[in-house]
Amino acid sequence: MKKRWTQLELAKVSGVPQCTISQLERGNRKYPTYETIRKIAKALDLTLEEIYLLQDHKEKGAVKEEEGKAPAFL
Repeated sequence: MKKRWTQLELAKVSGVPQCTISQLERGNRKYPTYETIRKIAKALDLTLEEIYLLQDHKEKGAVKEEEGKAPAFL
């Protein structure tokens, strides 16, 4: 959000397909690969630790709409 990139812009910079980024944002992809996380972190100038901390923070503040639904990754 700080970079004000669209999903397409992040996809171009990271090399991760836009559809994957979209699925991660919506919580439809529960377990991204290490390589996907690494590429997104690098594109956003974040460490892997920062990515995981952001996710942990988001999960704690998130309100789950459905029981058992995984929170969105990004």
